Amino acid sequence: MRQTENRQTDNVKHLDTHPLMVSIRCITYNHEPYIRQCLEGFVMQKTNFRFEAIVHDDASTDGTATIIREYAEKYPDIIKPIYETENQYSKHDGSLRRIMDEACTGKYIALCEGDDYWTDPNKLQQQVDFMESHPDYSMCFHRAIEHWEDGFKEDSVFSEIEDREYSGIEIFDKWTIPTASVLFRQSVFQSQIYKEALSNDKFIYGDTILFLSCYHCGRIKGLSEVMSVYRRHKGSMTANFNVNTKIRFAYHCLEVYHQFGIQYKKSATRQFFEQGMISFFYSRNMGNPNYPLLLDLFKYAPIKTFNAIITKIKEKLL
Repeated sequence: MRQTENRQTDNVKHLDTHPLMVSIRCITYNHEPYIRQCLEGFVMQKTNFRFEAIVHDDASTDGTATIIREYAEKYPDIIKPIYETENQYSKHDGSLRRIMDEACTGKYIALCEGDDYWTDPNKLQQQVDFMESHPDYSMCFHRAIEHWEDGFKEDSVFSEIEDREYSGIEIFDKWTIPTASVLFRQSVFQSQIYKEALSNDKFIYGDTILFLSCYHCGRIKGLSEVMSVYRRHKGSMTANFNVNTKIRFAYHCLEVYHQFGIQYKKSATRQFFEQGMISFFYSRNMGNPNYPLLLDLFKYAPIKTFNAIITKIKEKLL
């Protein structure tokens, strides 16, 4: 069950008759220390078009929902909350994605999870201006600061994104895209390639299939401006990698080649081998070596690596 709120106020009546240009897709769970900064990044945006922020609280057990309610009451023209009473992500059945797909109806979709935030009030305007003047592009993204909440590292640029077009192989091979920097055409959701990728249960990260689907639906532009912050903390998904997730991630990389085409084979098999070897040794160290994974690694290993392994095996046998 969920509760939704969707209200408009008099201060945006001049935009009410305009088409909804951007839906911000914000998923949050137990982000009480961070969600206020995230929401501030939304409400400070200066645009000449109508936009909304669909803020989905996935049954948080802390004070996240309370803060969202505060902002929804203060900025009802922007903050459109969805409050879950049952956690949707833990179902692993696509419920969370379907809820957000249905709620986000703007011409463009912008991404920002509840523990990240935007720093530039002109972010949306700049990205929409580019997309409106370049209809052959399906997505654009920009630089972000990587912030370690525990001070493990000093703040730095997440990736040195340049003002240029990016290929699908670059995006997949180098993982250059900060999620909170992305704006893409909603029409990508209706594309056949995206629908087929969604039905593939070997993918565990939606960002990969979304970004590559965007590339196959149009061109992708990088912007060098820093306009968001990618926050790393102990509660984030990337900080909670167990051995089973590592193994699934290895096959996730391999499936990019199977799903999106032969041009990804070299990069996908390399990443599968690298991630798979790490995963195998993790499983072995835990006393439960995953031999089926090891056999697949031999099958897809880069030829030079494969030959080196065979040589070492022969040396031991002889």
